[in-house]
Amino acid sequence: MTKYVKRITAFLICIIMMFTSMIPTCAAERPAKPEADEVGFAHVNGIDMEYAIYGAENSQVMLMFPPNGNDMHNFDGNLLPYFAQEYKVITVSPRGSGKSGRGEGKLTFDLMASDVNEMLIQMGIESVYIFGFSDGGNLGLVFTLAYPEKVEKLAIMGANINPFGTKPSSQIGIVLEYAFLRVKYFFTKNPDDALEGDIIGMMVDQPTMKFKDLEKIDIPVINIYGQSDMMLRSHSKKITKSIPNCKELMVKGGGHSSCFDYTDELLAPTLLDFFAN
Repeated sequence: MTKYVKRITAFLICIIMMFTSMIPTCAAERPAKPEADEVGFAHVNGIDMEYAIYGAENSQVMLMFPPNGNDMHNFDGNLLPYFAQEYKVITVSPRGSGKSGRGEGKLTFDLMASDVNEMLIQMGIESVYIFGFSDGGNLGLVFTLAYPEKVEKLAIMGANINPFGTKPSSQIGIVLEYAFLRVKYFFTKNPDDALEGDIIGMMVDQPTMKFKDLEKIDIPVINIYGQSDMMLRSHSKKITKSIPNCKELMVKGGGHSSCFDYTDELLAPTLLDFFAN
């Protein structure tokens, strides 16, 4: 019996080793959030725009654009720790968010893109990589179209080029929230209610790009979106097809924001490879 037990044991060990080798290795441990090398304000187009700088001083500059109404800390707990190891990362709070001024007039992607361009001029930065999420991705597209000479690579996630790219179920909720905030401000006259309405309002009638506009983008682009994103999949795929040198990644199991649940095992490796090659 001992002979057979040894043979069975050896066989079982081989089976275990075979299946163990098929199990994917765990994602690398996420780097710690870096300390900012500089936090300040750039005076641009009549406002003070908040920014923070991380990473190696002499490395390629990467801009990170947050989603609607969010600020420069949006990526602290996900992609920033990875990017700051490789690049000089600049995060910004677009006008009206964080500690940045709101300014006068309508909030538009064109105006926000101009704010960022003025900041880069003041910093003496001539070229950048960009990562933008949601409205930050929209801003990345608008900035690239307006200042093509300044962008070397662009990564967008959960972006749309017009409000029709948003699923009707999500867009109806956005419009109702905007209407509620407008009515609320009518009664309260609270500037915070007005600002919140202005920011949400950007998703009601913006952005205003066309697919043919995207044909002008001649840099490497990656378009990332969730399997259950709030953007229509057909819209996301058409963005990819409209940009000449664009590849895409659909995050299986990901929604809009929940794509960040896959930061360590998917987003960070994919994006670091994209920007490095």
